[in-house]
Amino acid sequence: MKHFYNTETQSFFIDTINDAIPLTAIEITQEQHDELFNAINMGCIIFDDLTYSEPKPSQFYEWDKRKKKWVENIKARNDYTYEQNHLTKKSLLSEANDKISYLQDAVDAEMATELEVKQLGEWKRYRVLVNRIDVEQTEEIEWPTKPIK
Repeated sequence: MKHFYNTETQSFFIDTINDAIPLTAIEITQEQHDELFNAINMGCIIFDDLTYSEPKPSQFYEWDKRKKKWVENIKARNDYTYEQNHLTKKSLLSEANDKISYLQDAVDAEMATELEVKQLGEWKRYRVLVNRIDVEQTEEIEWPTKPIK
């Protein structure tokens, strides 16, 4: 059984499995196959000489062919953080609104315990703090601590 690697398509071929091996594919050993396969799975870029890059540092990096190194895509990172900040705020406010709704019902129906009255105030303060968070920033946010249930 012979193993091949095509640097143009970054594809592996095995002569007993693949009917046609591209002319540009080069024969490699089983050990090279395993090493390159693992490198690809770790996010490395395979070069024409069958050496490879360091693994991709994070989802926000792109390979710069000219510099032959990983370069951070700041816009992608900022866009992701911005979106996550918005989703987190929406989720936290939804949870707070659910808690406040129930607790307010208990107070309005004059059925609230002292603990529920206290929790209502804590959840309202928490909701105000979450609402005051500026999610338009691209940095990680330190969210307020939720009240104890």
